[in-house]
Amino acid sequence: NEQRTAALQDFLHTYNHHRCHTALGGQPPISRVNNAPGQYT
Repeated sequence: NEQRTAALQDFLHTYNHHRCHTALGGQPPISRVNNAPGQYT
């Protein structure tokens, strides 16, 4: 189970931060986040 959890975390990071999405004009989903945790100033 720990291996699955670690693999999922890696997959989600890649999917949300590095994979280009055509629906977002080639940008990753994280580019749509207005106030990511720790980024609010």
